[in-house]
Amino acid sequence: MDTYIVKRVAADAIPALSNTWNDPVWQQANTAKLGWSWPGSEGALPAVEARVLHDGHTIYGIYRVQDHSVLASVTKFNGMVCRDSCVEFFFRPRPGAGYLNLEMSASGAFLCYFIRNHKRTEDGYEDFEELTPELGAKIATMGTTGVVPVEDVRDQTWQMRFQIPCAVPEHYLGPLGDLSGQTWTGNFYKCGDKLKHPHWLAWQGVPELNFHLPDSFGTFVFA
Repeated sequence: MDTYIVKRVAADAIPALSNTWNDPVWQQANTAKLGWSWPGSEGALPAVEARVLHDGHTIYGIYRVQDHSVLASVTKFNGMVCRDSCVEFFFRPRPGAGYLNLEMSASGAFLCYFIRNHKRTEDGYEDFEELTPELGAKIATMGTTGVVPVEDVRDQTWQMRFQIPCAVPEHYLGPLGDLSGQTWTGNFYKCGDKLKHPHWLAWQGVPELNFHLPDSFGTFVFA
């Protein structure tokens, strides 16, 4: 299990959603490379990197994807964005207490659940809740592709930026306090289930084609 150090930023150095990968504000962060791929992934694989920062009460993240095609057809909240060109940030603040899966299409549309029991069922999972629109509105995302209803097959680089206030996990877990000094678990993913060449990438690999395996999460240490 690898460890990612989430650095703390000062109030005057917080990244905005408009800040891009090469902006100085993001040079403060460590970089996680999604170097694992599911053996059934097809075609040339994208190169994917992620960075995360925090200010004690909000998580700031960014992905850079050097891709070979893009699909961003899903537009509704909690739609199945995993079928698009999608990056995902899963995180579990407390051991055994459930985790959140923030799944983001290249356009910025996203899905997020709180999952207590990840066993698959016909309706999703054994015990989970979809974020309500009111709670989902607290999460901010910004993709760089816009809506792409038909797969655009060409080499291109896109980015995804996101912000998650602690109020979101606290809705399910109660007060978390200042993030500095805390240790969480989680993972970074990239997928494209319905692309011409479907693929599945991760920071920490999984033993089956299923990202919902919290025992395979890595460690997030908040500085």
